[in-house]
Amino acid sequence: MGRLIRKSGFATEVGNGHYCASSCPLVFAGGIERRADEKSAIGVHQVTGIGASAATAGNGMESVQRISAECQRYLRDMGIDSLVWIHAMETPRDELFYFKPDELLTLKLATARGTPTASVGTKPKS
Repeated sequence: MGRLIRKSGFATEVGNGHYCASSCPLVFAGGIERRADEKSAIGVHQVTGIGASAATAGNGMESVQRISAECQRYLRDMGIDSLVWIHAMETPRDELFYFKPDELLTLKLATARGTPTASVGTKPKS
């Protein structure tokens, strides 16, 4: 979904009082411009390899490692610092690591704060 957002030239935003957690930051990362307001909450946690089928521990670990590699590659392709994924992998799956506003910018998960004046990827009205 994030790659489609990027290909389409769209911006993403998490407004004041709203949150984006779990897999949502991966979608957010797809935006050409990624805005996070001061009072927004963006959080990550470990990948979970538990599915409906009874998988062996080895198969589950293999799946999680593959997903982790795909997510790392995706974030790199989006221009985002690898520390974003490290925070995710250090945080238990039933908890969330929330980024501070300055961290979002430093790690390039967000490109700006606040509300945009014009939408990226939309044509001006004539």
